[in-house]
Amino acid sequence: MSRNESWGEEALSTIGQRLRVVRNRLGTSQTDMAEQVGVSQGTLADYESGRRKPSMPVLLALEHRFHINHQWVLSGDGDPLRTESAARPVITVDDEERARLENLEGRDSYYAIPYLRDAAAAGSGLLMEDQVAGYCIIHKRVAPRPDELRCVRISGSSMSPTLTDGSIVAINTTIRDVSAVTGKIVCAHTAEGEVVIKRLRHRGRHVLLYSDNPVQEKYPPIVVDLREVENPIIGQVVWAWVDLR
Repeated sequence: MSRNESWGEEALSTIGQRLRVVRNRLGTSQTDMAEQVGVSQGTLADYESGRRKPSMPVLLALEHRFHINHQWVLSGDGDPLRTESAARPVITVDDEERARLENLEGRDSYYAIPYLRDAAAAGSGLLMEDQVAGYCIIHKRVAPRPDELRCVRISGSSMSPTLTDGSIVAINTTIRDVSAVTGKIVCAHTAEGEVVIKRLRHRGRHVLLYSDNPVQEKYPPIVVDLREVENPIIGQVVWAWVDLR
């Protein structure tokens, strides 16, 4: 849906007008939209009337829940809707927007955690720009030390029902002691160099990486010999966004 597709340019000159028009096009009431992004109906009405300006967390919540392009809401540039964010709570923001997001005052503060294209990059000490696909927007209560975290997407069903296909997890890359993560879900290297998300058991000189899927014949444990792989742990999974539908 492009900006010029019968949206009526005269009604799109302000942030509030753009919010009202796109909400009406989506067929969503103020009450329902407000509830899904964590504000009151009166607050959303203030946004649409121009009495208040929505904060960056609210704009990003609108993008995640309704696929409304936050950059279009702010400036009118680009398309009103983003289809690529339909199935993930990951929003790509530029440095200025990240700064605004991370410097909010009060209890509603958020951090932008790097969301990696490849889980293997989580073990890198220095992140390269091409490794970052976007950012997970996480409340400070969930991520008190954001610099320690990297987010990746789960692929496949080996960790179901705990982590379903498409789930996004946050990996604390400072937790790498095998004895500290026994029984926990970790991101780890196998002896073949594959990177996996599994539940760890420690047995002497071996690490056993188990799937939570009860069909063990399909997902047998992976054995890592610590004499061959000195420290296979990339980090512990400490947070997850899981689709339970």
